[in-house]
Amino acid sequence: MAQQAFSGAGGSGTISINPDELTHIANELMAIANEFESVIAPAIKNINHQNYVTAGKAKKAMKKVSDANDRVLELQDHYARASSLVFETLNAMIQADQEVGEKIIASLNIGGDKG
Repeated sequence: MAQQAFSGAGGSGTISINPDELTHIANELMAIANEFESVIAPAIKNINHQNYVTAGKAKKAMKKVSDANDRVLELQDHYARASSLVFETLNAMIQADQEVGEKIIASLNIGGDKG
C-alpha cells in the first residue's frame, strides 16, 4: 500500500493507495473502452445506417434514436479518459516510489510474462 502525506489549508492526513486495486481499475476501464471500440461502436454505426422508417410521422422520431446512439458513444470517450487518468496516476506512483513502481509493473505484467 502506497501512502502520501499531505497538509495545508484543507487539513492534513495520509492517503493510502493500493497499487493492485488501481491497476485493476485501470485494466477494467481499458477493457470497457475497448469493448466500445470493437463491439458497441460498430453496432451503433450499423443501427444508424438502417432505414427502419422511411416515411410518415415516425420518421422524425427516429432522429432521436441516432441522437441517443451518439450519446452512448460519448461514454467511450469518458471511459478512455478515466483510464488515461488512472494510468497517469500509476505512472506518477512509479516515478515517486521504486518499490510501489515494481509492484505496479508486476501487476500490469509490463516487461515480462507471468508464470
